[in-house]
Amino acid sequence: MKKNLSVVLLLLTTVTVFSQEITGSWSGTLNIMGNKLPVVFHISKTDSIYTTKMDSPAQNALGLPTSKTSFAENMLEVVATGLGLFYQGTLYGDSIVGTFNQGGIPFPLVLKQSDEPVLNRPQEPKPPFPYKTEEVKFTNKKDKTELAGTLSIPDSAGTFPAVVLIAGSGPHDRDETVFGHKPFLVIADQLTRNGFVVLRYDKRGVGSSDGQFETATTKNFAGDATAALDYLKTRKEVNRSKIGLIGHSEGGVIAPMVASDNRDVRFVVLLAGMGEKGIETIMEQNRLSLETLNMEPENRERSLKAMREIFESLPEWQGTEADRVTLRDRLSQLWEQYPILVKMKLKKDPFVRDQFNAISTPWYRQFLALDPAEYLQKVKCPVLAINGEKDTQVLADKNLSAIKSALDKGRNHQYEIKTYPGLNHLFQECETGRIDEYGKIEETISPEVLSDITAWIKRQVNF
Repeated sequence: MKKNLSVVLLLLTTVTVFSQEITGSWSGTLNIMGNKLPVVFHISKTDSIYTTKMDSPAQNALGLPTSKTSFAENMLEVVATGLGLFYQGTLYGDSIVGTFNQGGIPFPLVLKQSDEPVLNRPQEPKPPFPYKTEEVKFTNKKDKTELAGTLSIPDSAGTFPAVVLIAGSGPHDRDETVFGHKPFLVIADQLTRNGFVVLRYDKRGVGSSDGQFETATTKNFAGDATAALDYLKTRKEVNRSKIGLIGHSEGGVIAPMVASDNRDVRFVVLLAGMGEKGIETIMEQNRLSLETLNMEPENRERSLKAMREIFESLPEWQGTEADRVTLRDRLSQLWEQYPILVKMKLKKDPFVRDQFNAISTPWYRQFLALDPAEYLQKVKCPVLAINGEKDTQVLADKNLSAIKSALDKGRNHQYEIKTYPGLNHLFQECETGRIDEYGKIEETISPEVLSDITAWIKRQVNF
């Protein structure tokens, strides 16, 4: 699910010099009210397309995806829509001088080339692979958005069962890169080695895919996943009667959305997928966030009540000036309810501005109103729904129970539901399950989970 990280990137304009290459790792330090916050950009280039991953080492946030990178006439721009930030700067000699901006607050940031930190990710597959890979493009015909991805194909003759991988919320690339991990690369490698064609793709507005991420909603992403499914049907290597979907987190909502409208989907795998309504998932995430602030239970419950009232008003929000004023007033009142020690940590103006910018987006407002049960009840193919017991983003018991209830109501009893002790939202062996732990863990995804997914899918396609 979406992550709120207190990082900011900013740019200053300087003189133009001769064009230079920008690829590599660039690091600098933000000075935020006397606090030093290192930031690292890892910039790569494929053909003429630039992509960037970002690190905030002090927060153990590594490999954060960004939605857009451009470099022309020595001007660099990096946009991370999902994090609400952008950086603009000018390359001058061995430095990039610019400004990092998050939530409307600019901070000067000078970047210098640096060595890329070596992360120990033992499960990440390395070439040469015992299968074929192909860079592909396909189009969401509803809004003409062209998406780019990687197709991995067993290196043998014949046709094969196939899988579309659908990422969670945020500006994810085709590997669903997060905190230095590439879970979709690991899953694709596992399945292709076991005889499956696998398609994974950059979300719209991310990496090599066209479109606008910042204005997209879950329904737009479902249209993109449908386009991926349709593309697989055109491939001569694919057995069209044996195509399934694997969705992680928000992708675990999107997969049922697609399958409910496409009876030729053979199976669905929900990895930490939602069963509860979007507003309930957001409320649980906020409850956990407030608990980390050590608020008194009475204050916490009062704040949660105010939050729910705000969230319940948003699906009908029209964005008029009156709506905007009302929302800012409610957020201001929410801040006023916080204890003094919390207020000292969360300054009022940045809090109101950042919350307003986040929750007024089309994605957020639609997500709050989203009811996965509406789609799960219409899914008629076999479903595997799994979750980590220590998941703090999509709570296992509540959501798996809701998924089961919806499938039962739709009279689909072809399902298997399982909770994995000790695993988090990424299905890593963990201690706390909190987001700040993801980057510290070397494991990308539990081998037991990989094995179970593979075995279950093979049974569904008689493979």
